[in-house]
Amino acid sequence: MTPKSALLCAVVLAGCGQPQWNPDGDPALPPQPANNPFIHQDGPRLVDGRGDPVSLVGMNLGGWLLWESWVWGGGWQSEKDTLVRFTELLGEDEALAFQERVRDRFIQEEDIAEQARLGFNSVRIPFNHTLLELDSAPFQYRPEGWAVLDRALDWCQRHGIVAVLDLHSAPGGQSWAYMEDPDAESLWDVEENRARTVALWKAIAERYANHPGVAGYDLLNEPRPYGGDALFDLYKRIAAAIREVDPRHLIIVEGSGGSSDFSIFTSPVTSNQAYSFHMYTWVGDPRLEEIARYRAVSQAHGIPMWNGEFGEESLEMETSTAALYTAPDSGLSGFSFWTWKKVPNGAPAPLGVTADMPNWSKLINWVARGFNRPTREEALRGIEEFFEAIKLANGTLDRDLLVGLGAQM
Repeated sequence: MTPKSALLCAVVLAGCGQPQWNPDGDPALPPQPANNPFIHQDGPRLVDGRGDPVSLVGMNLGGWLLWESWVWGGGWQSEKDTLVRFTELLGEDEALAFQERVRDRFIQEEDIAEQARLGFNSVRIPFNHTLLELDSAPFQYRPEGWAVLDRALDWCQRHGIVAVLDLHSAPGGQSWAYMEDPDAESLWDVEENRARTVALWKAIAERYANHPGVAGYDLLNEPRPYGGDALFDLYKRIAAAIREVDPRHLIIVEGSGGSSDFSIFTSPVTSNQAYSFHMYTWVGDPRLEEIARYRAVSQAHGIPMWNGEFGEESLEMETSTAALYTAPDSGLSGFSFWTWKKVPNGAPAPLGVTADMPNWSKLINWVARGFNRPTREEALRGIEEFFEAIKLANGTLDRDLLVGLGAQM
């Protein structure tokens, strides 16, 4: 780092109230493994197994293993709220069957193959803890859930893409927001929820420690703890548990306040880590200032900074943001666009679910708004429409957006 850049970091960090950074951190931190074949940290950049710089650029697979009803054309419902409505209409067995079918069908190998063909090198896979562990059976992991992740990672390996595994909903929920599928007692309220989160990540890391389809572990999506110390301490617990079984894969930690505040970090969480921020620019245009702030944190801490989510804006805003993130002087390690596949909602999508779905639209709008209730027969027809429409061959690729995100068309 040059004296000028060091001064910039100091000024920006001071302006953000950043605590004193201790680069040595905990002396018990595990050392970086020699000859790591996976993507890993090299100071403030990511490198591949040969030591060459790498930028992770690709897509989020939203609406698949963690539901957000709006991705399917509905409203702001969490996964459990959507399941409640499906259960009310169809019964519990049919609702749970639909959930498993979504996990099996919403993303297919053809989706991964298409993203690889377009030139993207990574995906971020948001998942609900309930994919692997039911709240009614804590610390017991579902073979059906492992099978879904196994299959997805094998697809990635087969097509030359790497996956970031993102715990989008931890037990209890790491924030009150619907996308974290929260419970009445959150992750921060109940120690058992935190213990389950630590144990779950250890189980994931143990299973995939040697899998070349894994780029890294994104520990908590958009956490909003009651205090920064609680988040930092939980990150340390999770990272230590992962390092017991997987010393080589990258660990990704998001800032507090919905992934924007890195002032909680006074030292590294572990060796071989990266930071992740999310940015949605719906009011004003603070992008240059925000990127400068994240770049300053990355340089001052000597830790890579990656954008885990952006999107849901105009075509011009989305494509110009991608250019900012990948500019040679950005100081960032790439991005993951939100999201690959969705029902059109005014903001462009790489793959639009554009087939006609009249019965599905009636069903998902009733889920969102509670009026114009469909009959059971209409709902079942709507479900079949949905599963036909989400196929890659039946969607619409947005060429302008994809080119703006760096695709090779």
